[in-house]
Amino acid sequence: MATWIWHPYWTEEPREATAGAFVHFRKTVTLPEAPREQALIQITADTRYKLYINSKLVSNGPVKGDRHLWFYDQLDIAPYLQQGPNTINVRVLRFYYATQHATSFPRLHRAGLLVRHIDGNTALGGARLDSDRTWEAALDRSTSLPTDIAEDEFLHVYERVTGRAELVTPEWVGAEELQFPGSHGLSAPWKLSPRLIPHARHKPGRFKSIVKVSSVLPRTEWERTILDPQANKSPRVLRLPAGSEHYLELEAETHMTAFLSFHFEWPRDAGSRLRVTYSECYEDTPDQVPYLRRKGDRCDTTKKLIGPHDEYTFGGASANLATSSLPYHQNQPDEEVFAPFHFRTFRFLALHITVCDSADLALKRIDLVRTSYPLDVRADAELPSLADNEIYRELWTTSIRTLTNCMHDCFEDCPFYEQLQYAMDARSSALFMYSISGDDRLARQAIQQLHQSYSPQSGLTASRAPAHQHQLIPHFSLFWICMVADHFERFDELAFARQFTPTCDAILETFGRRIDPNFGLIRSLQDPDQWDFVDWAEPWKPLGIPLAAERTGFPAYTNMLYAYTLQAISPLLAATGRTGVAEEYQARAAAINQALREHCFDGRFFTDGLAATADQDTDYSQHAQIWAVLSGAATGDVAYDIIRACTETEAPPQHGTTQSVLPRFTQASTAMSFYLLRALAAVNHGLYEERFHAFWAPWRAQLAQNLTTWVEDNVSNRSDCHAWGCSPLYEFMVEVAGVHVVKDQEEKEKKQLLVFRPRVALFKEFSGSVPFVCGGSLAIARVSWKQEEVDAVQVSLSVEIQFASTVAGRKSIAVALPDGRLMRLNGSESVDLVLERKREAQRI
Repeated sequence: MATWIWHPYWTEEPREATAGAFVHFRKTVTLPEAPREQALIQITADTRYKLYINSKLVSNGPVKGDRHLWFYDQLDIAPYLQQGPNTINVRVLRFYYATQHATSFPRLHRAGLLVRHIDGNTALGGARLDSDRTWEAALDRSTSLPTDIAEDEFLHVYERVTGRAELVTPEWVGAEELQFPGSHGLSAPWKLSPRLIPHARHKPGRFKSIVKVSSVLPRTEWERTILDPQANKSPRVLRLPAGSEHYLELEAETHMTAFLSFHFEWPRDAGSRLRVTYSECYEDTPDQVPYLRRKGDRCDTTKKLIGPHDEYTFGGASANLATSSLPYHQNQPDEEVFAPFHFRTFRFLALHITVCDSADLALKRIDLVRTSYPLDVRADAELPSLADNEIYRELWTTSIRTLTNCMHDCFEDCPFYEQLQYAMDARSSALFMYSISGDDRLARQAIQQLHQSYSPQSGLTASRAPAHQHQLIPHFSLFWICMVADHFERFDELAFARQFTPTCDAILETFGRRIDPNFGLIRSLQDPDQWDFVDWAEPWKPLGIPLAAERTGFPAYTNMLYAYTLQAISPLLAATGRTGVAEEYQARAAAINQALREHCFDGRFFTDGLAATADQDTDYSQHAQIWAVLSGAATGDVAYDIIRACTETEAPPQHGTTQSVLPRFTQASTAMSFYLLRALAAVNHGLYEERFHAFWAPWRAQLAQNLTTWVEDNVSNRSDCHAWGCSPLYEFMVEVAGVHVVKDQEEKEKKQLLVFRPRVALFKEFSGSVPFVCGGSLAIARVSWKQEEVDAVQVSLSVEIQFASTVAGRKSIAVALPDGRLMRLNGSESVDLVLERKREAQRI
């Protein structure tokens, strides 16, 4: 029977400045013949593992978990097994528990490895791989994870490795079986669950160019070894003379997340050194590392590459034999390989190689293997007749690349710095993912993980989960509730969504208790243990909190987001039979909106705090106008007027009176751009169409600065890859193509309704495929139009439902057409419409 095992002499008290350490495990099994059927095992470790069988990498994991839910992988290892002896090796990275390091990697107070043989599996004959005392373990003394790299405050995955024989030689001992209670409701600390998401996708990457070379060897020799796509088939070994020093700057094909491995022939002597610096771009010296950057053209080579780094010291021939019992590479007898354990994020690499005085060093190749969540993009958008359609194609492809780079074990805020799953960020990413794939698996996991972070003491979920440090941003708990509501609306899975409603109630009650009886508004808590972050707006630095909210004690944004969330979750509550609570929430939202109109509206615009003391220069923001519309505090002409005014790109003509002068609106950052678009879409009267093409100016500016992914924000310029900038994915599917699935409020059972409202005024021609889920099956709506006449457009819609093999019968979906008709499509019909293109409204 499998038990958790660990090294008997491990200590959780680091003797040096390192975030964690590695432990090696091994076992050998002999098989009379190669397996003819599946050989299933389950494996997990705290904190991360890599499994090798016969020197081949089989799997790495587990998916990030926490004390509530710890994941394991179930694997079929039969393809890796052979007749005769088989070496099973597991390398485990353990981050120390009692530190604040490696925030992005949750771990429990105990370290451990678990391997379970699936009962009834006869593929291995009598052999078993269960983790027990028959396994051997060895401490890795060669690798440390520095905690003093200025660029690295969250990950601590960067390695300092020495290959010297005396340090890499493993000292194998019998593994210790960990003892845990097994009755009376007590068990091991890890609450095990099979992984909820598919395994990562891996595909080859490449370097695009060598930007700079400082070497005694010519550039052409480096290019033949590093850039030649045929190098792996016919390696060109690059021999670096003893005593020489080399510096290179490499550019990858795009910003990427990838596993790297640097392959060298075993040098005769030890002591050569390799330093690899990872960077997103060329930049000037930052104002503050890592947070405030000075960037422009990302390919401006007059600037420098700045970022975290790995350091590797070669062990040479004497270490060759020492590492033979650690077969982590298939050509281990012939190559000394540096392969960082965790994937790296970069667009540029700086390589600094120093060759020892006594022996040459021979570089064979550098391998890149891109890795990410296996996102299958089923959507597309074509704009063939638009003069600058290449810009829109770049908006689309860059958004897909950015989103993909920010999806691994979880949704990630930015892969270069944090790799943390924040609720506000995850909500946007999930909506983008739904829009282009119909895949909800990563989103379901995110909803569960954030739910598990709920604390009764605070009445809130954590701002991010899973994470090693618990952080509270109250607004993010409301965004998590919106994630639950979004999923229910789009996927109609009541059983999944209803389990979260008690926590939704508790969070909303936490905010409700803060409502001031005199103003009817939520007061600012101003608790040092909580961060009332709103947005990375320039005037709100360094904490992203509106100045008026802190000064007056009544944050308009909090109240607006609260009212918006109350309304968003009400349909779910009604669907569970709690109509009274749903009506109460709607009434509460209406009361908050009325209080906002009374106390945070100056007659023209909404203020960030109380309107009675508002400062024209500091207390007005796009955010207050956006969320006034989204919450329902502003409706009709007021909603239109405030959104139009706060999105003016040029000051309107002045009429000589104070009343005609607009306040200075704090601008929404990239993080809030999605919600600004939602407000533009909500006010109608053609404002969305009027602003659409100019709206993407900041995105166009990024492309002009040679970015290949979207920035985190333009205030700090910290990261060059952040998924909340991927709004084009949602806009082209939901707003331009006009395909959106909602609950049919007119139908008694509130079934799914496909609302078809294409914005034909935006483009003369359009063709797109929009994925959505209908009754549990993937469906694709194909939309196209072409302007045949000046004021009329021929529009086509067809729906194809791709049935799962286990689903019997055909499904259909109700479709609300632009002309008001309601019809039902079952996947075989197409609808052709001739729509009038109204110049004054430009909205079908």
